[in-house]
Amino acid sequence: MVTEQYDIKTNIKIGQQIFENLPNDIRPSWAGLVLSRFDHYIKNIPNSISELYQIIDDKDRWKDAHEQFTKIRVFGLENKNYEPEIYLRLVELVAKVTYNASGQSAPFDSNSGHYIASLALKATEYFEDNRLEEEVKSALLLFSRNKKFKDNLTTAKDFLVYKKIDDILWFDWDPIGINDLAPRDEYKSYVPEIFGLVKSNADRQEIAKRLHKFETENMEMSGTLENCLTIADKILKAH
Repeated sequence: MVTEQYDIKTNIKIGQQIFENLPNDIRPSWAGLVLSRFDHYIKNIPNSISELYQIIDDKDRWKDAHEQFTKIRVFGLENKNYEPEIYLRLVELVAKVTYNASGQSAPFDSNSGHYIASLALKATEYFEDNRLEEEVKSALLLFSRNKKFKDNLTTAKDFLVYKKIDDILWFDWDPIGINDLAPRDEYKSYVPEIFGLVKSNADRQEIAKRLHKFETENMEMSGTLENCLTIADKILKAH
């Protein structure tokens, strides 16, 4: 029996369905989310890629993704031994769909986003890590499980913010220090409350105090408010 993963890797039509189910204004953030699954596996992320994330986070800068694509391509040409090379190809696709979403003239091929799913899953093979594979698959299918996102941009954006908060709590906050050992859902119970604070326009101090309360009261850990402020800044940036 052919598995879902095998289909996504080899059947571009599935990648097309995944991509075309996304509202245009969600496509860059979705692509960036998929790409970010590799952040903890890539040593010394090139500046041209870090800069691409900054462009994705600011809709007014999506038009800059065309020039950023060129920088990424130049980096690849100047670093022919870079591994995994397929990761750079994935980054280029993310830059392309980001620029295309800007609506500017001279877009890249309209089917650029169709190949993100296949390429992202193929890129995981280099690292031979099941956790990464599952993270990538989860990000790819984030919006595919619910068709309502295509017609409701606000709901789709909120869902994406919710996912980003979940990521930040897991990868960056991680007060217990278990994100390379425990099940991925260790901090999921805290996400709704933090998401609620973000939606109510809470400031960094309020978010940080809540995180610190979780650490010291719920988990009985000796976390610091200073670190929670740093995490709060990341959360607000993701909004």
